[in-house]
Amino acid sequence: MVPNAHNLNVGLIEMLKSYKLKLMLLGSSGSGKSSFINGINNNFIYGNNDNIGIAFRLVECYANENDIYKFLLWDLKDRPRFHFMFKDFCRGAYAGLLCFDLSDRNSFIALNYWINLLREGSGNIPIILIGTKKDLENREVQDQEILDLIQEKNLDTIFFSSIYEENDTKKEIFRYIVQKLDPNYDLSNFSIIPRELEDEEFKNFLDVFSICPICKSKLHYNALKTIFFSKNVDSIKIKDQLLNLLEEITNYEVPQYKNVKFGIPCCKCFSQIFEIE
Repeated sequence: MVPNAHNLNVGLIEMLKSYKLKLMLLGSSGSGKSSFINGINNNFIYGNNDNIGIAFRLVECYANENDIYKFLLWDLKDRPRFHFMFKDFCRGAYAGLLCFDLSDRNSFIALNYWINLLREGSGNIPIILIGTKKDLENREVQDQEILDLIQEKNLDTIFFSSIYEENDTKKEIFRYIVQKLDPNYDLSNFSIIPRELEDEEFKNFLDVFSICPICKSKLHYNALKTIFFSKNVDSIKIKDQLLNLLEEITNYEVPQYKNVKFGIPCCKCFSQIFEIE
């Protein structure tokens, strides 16, 4: 049973653009890097590997309602015994995020090491500075020093972050990176996707609607996620219809309808049912 099937076609058959980008997250020990990255509403999936001094963190964003950007952050740990591997780790990165503590001059001075590391490993990629702990009074790094470093090293820009602020700064940083990918891209809408693995409603949604009820093939995961998390008006309507159907399925106890299959047809089956070429 498919509610308003022609409307579902809008969200499921429309081609989605999906990008996967490698980012380097760098900074000296105590630079505020962990506080910055851990504060994005649990959007990150942690995969620490203490054997090689690195953690992999994933964050996904929607741009213009249907385009998905998956950022895999390589979070390098500032431990001397791992430094000899760092240049190789930087290869293939699209951009670098460099954190330093505004109240700690040493973390600012150390930026030269991290900048050189990125340039040697990844070439002339965009490098974004993140000045952390902006809320502290004992500031040791002044704006002019930062601007001089940006000009001297040909860096991109600077963002300032506080552990007490909302996520607007983090969102703008990733928005900036997406805009660097294509300066002509009309970025009218941008949001960070909540960590769906912790969303019970989304897991239930996947359990019911991830398999085509006709041919039993798996539906496109990104299409389902777009419907569920997108702020697009049409997607929200589709999501509401599907959640209402999910509630009805849960409460459906009429014996003669136990064999009725609920779900969303895949693209191929949808085209055959509605004779769409």
